Amino acid sequence: MTRIPPGLIDRGLFSLTASVSFFFLLSGYVLGFAYLSKGYAVNKRFFLAARFARIYPLYFVMLVLDTQQLLRVELHQHGMMAGLFKTAKVFAANVLMMQTWFTDRLLRINVPSWSLCAEVFFYLCFPVLGGWLWKLRGARLWMTAFVLYVGGQALVWVVRPHVGTEALLSSPPLHLSTFALGILLARWQTLQKERRGGAPPVWQVMVVLGLSMAGVLLSLWALPLFHVAGPCNHGLLAPVFAGFIWALSMRTTWLSQWLSARWLVVLGNASYALYLIHMPILLLFRQFNWVSEWAYTLYLALCLGLSVLSFYYFETPVRLWLLERFHSRSLETMEVASIAQ
Repeated sequence: MTRIPPGLIDRGLFSLTASVSFFFLLSGYVLGFAYLSKGYAVNKRFFLAARFARIYPLYFVMLVLDTQQLLRVELHQHGMMAGLFKTAKVFAANVLMMQTWFTDRLLRINVPSWSLCAEVFFYLCFPVLGGWLWKLRGARLWMTAFVLYVGGQALVWVVRPHVGTEALLSSPPLHLSTFALGILLARWQTLQKERRGGAPPVWQVMVVLGLSMAGVLLSLWALPLFHVAGPCNHGLLAPVFAGFIWALSMRTTWLSQWLSARWLVVLGNASYALYLIHMPILLLFRQFNWVSEWAYTLYLALCLGLSVLSFYYFETPVRLWLLERFHSRSLETMEVASIAQ
């Protein structure tokens, strides 16, 4: 078992990988509103074109840039011809976004990219899965949410003893229930607004927000009780994350106002690039043995700066250019595109 840090702050940093589950839930939630709330069937061509235009260009650029790390290792271990062949094989699989299905052999270039492969799996499921979930209401909606959550967690804990931690972490089917719960949250909110016609009382929103914060703290305190690495990485905290999303989106609060600050919105838009850029830059710093405090400050500034520049001067222009070339009409605003990664 991986040693769990003693302090809550240290445990919070230790558990940051669980935030990927939050983004899976948020992705389902945002895409549900963008593509299902009008009541029309999802146009598969437009949907997949919009998702490809959003995630693939930067993914491919970072894949090309980061492959030199793998090439250097393979050439050192196997020589010129064998090293080139092995690198080309892994690169080709990553181009096709297949690495998350064979992690032991293929997840060797920019490891965080595993979550994008999972998202692609969700996108392929979304037109059918989302359309079915959006028809639910009342008791059927709540029962489906309960089955998805309990069934998804049961599957994770049944599979966990039989596979390696890395394979478990990156298996897309084990994260699908979290994405689906995001769609159901959007559906429930839509029904709430139709029935209520206005925002819920402030006290109700603050109670849900408080319970969600308490849930995060409780999960950090309980980490050592699980006796496994990353117990919250597969949607265990989905109800807590759903509480945050509901509370922050249903009514304006001091927290939602703070999160709407211009500089935080800019960082939110740049989060996808930051996710892909941070690991290659970290490996580059380690390669040059830049590991001091000043180097970390430079590393952080470089990652943030490149991420912001990437969103505004590469990702957004390329996304719009591709949509034009695909003759595709996207339902995604810039905000939706940046959140539903």
